[in-house]
Amino acid sequence: METNSPYKMSVSLNVVTHLGLNLYSNIPAVLSEAVANAWDAEAHKVTVDIDKQAGTVTVYDDGSGMDLHDINEKYLTVGYRRRDATGTLTPNLDRPVMGRKGIGKLSLFSIARTVEIYTVKDGERHAFRMSLDDIKSAITDEVNSESPYRPAPLDVADIDFIKGTKIVLRDIKKNLSQTEAALKKRLARRFSIIGPEFDFALEINGESVSVSDRAYFHKLQYLWLYGDDDYTEKIRSLAINAEEVEIRRSETEQGGEVFGWIGTVYSSNQLREQGENLNKVVVLARGRLAHEDLLENISDSSFYRQYVIGEFNADFLDSDAGEDITTSSRQRLDEDDPRFIDLREFFEEEMGNVKKAWGEWRETKGVEVAVKNTAVDEWFKSLGPESRARARKLFGMINGLEIDDESKKKELFAYSVMAFESLRYKDNLQALEQMTQPALAGFVLLFNTVDEIESALYHRIVNQRLEVIEKMQAQTDADSKEKILQELLFQHLWLLDPSWERATDAHLEERIGTTFAGVDLTDDEKKSRIDIRYKRVSNAHVIIELKRYSVSTDTYTLARQVRKYRDALRKALKDRGEANPYIEIVCIVGKSLSDWAQENGRAESAQTLGPINARVMTYDELLDNARGLYSEYLRGREGLDRVRKVIESIKS
Repeated sequence: METNSPYKMSVSLNVVTHLGLNLYSNIPAVLSEAVANAWDAEAHKVTVDIDKQAGTVTVYDDGSGMDLHDINEKYLTVGYRRRDATGTLTPNLDRPVMGRKGIGKLSLFSIARTVEIYTVKDGERHAFRMSLDDIKSAITDEVNSESPYRPAPLDVADIDFIKGTKIVLRDIKKNLSQTEAALKKRLARRFSIIGPEFDFALEINGESVSVSDRAYFHKLQYLWLYGDDDYTEKIRSLAINAEEVEIRRSETEQGGEVFGWIGTVYSSNQLREQGENLNKVVVLARGRLAHEDLLENISDSSFYRQYVIGEFNADFLDSDAGEDITTSSRQRLDEDDPRFIDLREFFEEEMGNVKKAWGEWRETKGVEVAVKNTAVDEWFKSLGPESRARARKLFGMINGLEIDDESKKKELFAYSVMAFESLRYKDNLQALEQMTQPALAGFVLLFNTVDEIESALYHRIVNQRLEVIEKMQAQTDADSKEKILQELLFQHLWLLDPSWERATDAHLEERIGTTFAGVDLTDDEKKSRIDIRYKRVSNAHVIIELKRYSVSTDTYTLARQVRKYRDALRKALKDRGEANPYIEIVCIVGKSLSDWAQENGRAESAQTLGPINARVMTYDELLDNARGLYSEYLRGREGLDRVRKVIESIKS
């Protein structure tokens, strides 16, 4: 550690221990301290250069620089209160001074173990190096804990500028993998004084930083503005996609002036970024971040809050006349201070307005989107006042759902029409309950509505079933059809018979001897394996036997096999208390039975299988029959009823 040096840092062990050298946890927060110091130094431009290979961060500003007195008595004095010593405005440009506590310089050691300072003021050049390890050693000296730490002098010949200050951070403790774009975005969000109107420019690796780098204005759907005409017009011009904009009062109850905005985005996902949550309303004072999130200070946790983002500039919080309101965390304000309470109450009231307007605007937008379809428009106009109000709310909710697939959103609009027909049905029931002698027309309306809803629902079910059938028919591998059909039949028994759609007690590839252990079965019966077994709602039992598509068999062989299954299942069911179980058997084969080729072969086959309640069909017949049945239903319903007409119109 350097002992023969003209420089000294006066450090109180108690102060440094209380504040801590780990003031911040991220690079943008640390760099914001350097930018704030450059502002106070009346710099016109600040450049930040990040060298990932060398592992260094260099910050240069063209401000006033420092002489030896400034270095020792101001910069190296922890807790130096600039506003008390030199005034609240900078001497030449009358800028409001950002620095107040004199501890920001410690933040550099949050990300670096070594800090080099190069500075020039009025031709006087100085350079020195500070080491985190040496500082810790100096301030933990039990014998003389108040002794000064003396940074090591550096060669001033390395200074290549004529005015200002350059800070080089080495031995970086944080990851420098952040891209320049990410850092531009994070720093742009921490300051409101960057830009030509403030004569203050910031560059990161040669790229200029501007308010547009905040990269969230284009996400705003609705916007509430606070401030004078120039400010509100500036924000409005940035929010190029805002659909609704409202100018609000900008004075708090106690007379504090607020410049800022509250916005809501189209999708709450837009507020989630890697490494940062934008779902907050930040507070800035004197042009820099003062309080990270005002949303945390209100109790309302309604759904709309997930869409909110905003920024309040409230310089009255950091007025020179009042006490310092900033906490030691440097990113929060004293929440018990009357000035903060004044701002919080103002914000809470404004959020009540945002909540109300957001809901109304989303509902209106949802209706606008829905009624672009003529059929929906006619349906919506047909609703009574109460149902229409409910429809508005649901349309608003659907419009606000975070669904990128437009076809899925149309599907939801279709379901909403059916939902509101259900609501109309409920409303009619309530009306009928209040009538002593309901009019005949009321009953007709009631049951017509129910019929239309059921018709529309079943129409959609039939279409979905046809899609399943077409999927099966598209299979070209004949031998794979057995396995695929087995799975489809197990999940969709309606392929065999529409009346079986609510079958229960389903079993797939069941071995009788295992399922009905303990029943008196023959060895052959115990080995019986049933492909699919169902119990219908009528208590009838169904056995489905599937033959491989390429297998050729005959009626008598098939009858012997399924009779064995029937007898085994009958014994097992009787053992469980079903005295005369009704068992139906369906055999599905790939090829026609060999005896069907004989004259009257198929009819005789049916007579042979009839006594054991069994029947046979081929895979292709099964699918053709199912397709024909459901297609015939659709053809018979070509005269679209009222509700389905709306739904089909939306989908198309």
